[in-house]
Amino acid sequence: MADSWSVEFRVRYAETDAMGFLHHAKYWEYFEDARTELLKQNGVRYRDLEAQGVFFVVYKASCTYLKPIRYDDLVTVTVLVERVTRTRVDHSYVVMRDGVRMCEASSTLACIGRDGRPQLMPDSLWRCAGSEHRARRGAKPATCATSPK
Repeated sequence: MADSWSVEFRVRYAETDAMGFLHHAKYWEYFEDARTELLKQNGVRYRDLEAQGVFFVVYKASCTYLKPIRYDDLVTVTVLVERVTRTRVDHSYVVMRDGVRMCEASSTLACIGRDGRPQLMPDSLWRCAGSEHRARRGAKPATCATSPK
């Protein structure tokens, strides 16, 4: 399973504040898009997880805005899976513009069910998501299956 992915975004005028900078809340939409694309690249659609009653909610989030991003800037958002347990996933993010680091962030997502209570992620996702992190510690990585049914 790939544990990082990069996505390019061009800042739209509607995403800027009165000073012409990318609004601070919009960064989180970019991060969410990058996470979703990372899942898709690994054969998992978040829509399919939701249909199974599996949801990942933001438990913790932190962001450091290093330099302002402006309307029409082309930025690259890279998401990296830092840690995976059966009930949560930690991500880090870097936003770059023209090779310059503009923003750094992190988030922790918790796995919950329809009732809003914590639950274990499905075995098929755990085998896939946890595999890369076990491999970093010397274990053999698992083969990822396609999207859970």
